[in-house]
Amino acid sequence: MRVLLVTATEMEVKLLSDECLFIGAVNDNMRSYRVHDLDFDILVTGIGTTFTTFFLTQALLENSYSYVIDTGIAGSLTDQYKIGDVINVVEEEFADLGIEKEREFLTLFDSGFLQSNEFPFENRTLRADNHNLAEFLPRVKGITSNISHGRESSIMELKNRFSANVVSMEGAAVFYVCRWLGIPFLQIRSVSNMVVPRNLSKWDIPLALENLKNELLKVLQELSGRVP
Repeated sequence: MRVLLVTATEMEVKLLSDECLFIGAVNDNMRSYRVHDLDFDILVTGIGTTFTTFFLTQALLENSYSYVIDTGIAGSLTDQYKIGDVINVVEEEFADLGIEKEREFLTLFDSGFLQSNEFPFENRTLRADNHNLAEFLPRVKGITSNISHGRESSIMELKNRFSANVVSMEGAAVFYVCRWLGIPFLQIRSVSNMVVPRNLSKWDIPLALENLKNELLKVLQELSGRVP
């Protein structure tokens, strides 16, 4: 079994990689590691859906993987999940893909350019496989935006438009690519901040990354026990 971890930045997986055996570099943005007798690669794509879609598609067409794990930090849209919480995102939507009118925003489904169950979507959303992994983590809904929102007006619009728990800048892209290519996948993220008007002093990235590392090690151990 071989696993691919996908992340936007090296920072988000450094604590994990430091605890694993480094095997070698595959290319400029991919490196191979081993932990719990499991071989896995870490792909650093860059921030946002464009870079993630390109580099992930390239990696999956050139290599064979049993699972893809999208990982990194996320912002919480609800008081239900606090800074430092690690969650399993099982449902995703593109939050900034659509048509803006004078008084409203229309998704591609609202505007009729996509049908609600047009593959790979199910009732307008992208859903992870039910593979019985990471069941010890809360299962939540995420949205993906290429904008890291910091204005109160845009944050309120985001919260009112989508009934999601967390927001990232890459998750839906990973879901979309893996669905099309038929690769089992999951998304494990840690909350680094509440989605409120930007105030970096209220973020806690070190806590989020420490907790993320610990939970990812558990997921990788789960995978190592599965039949190849």
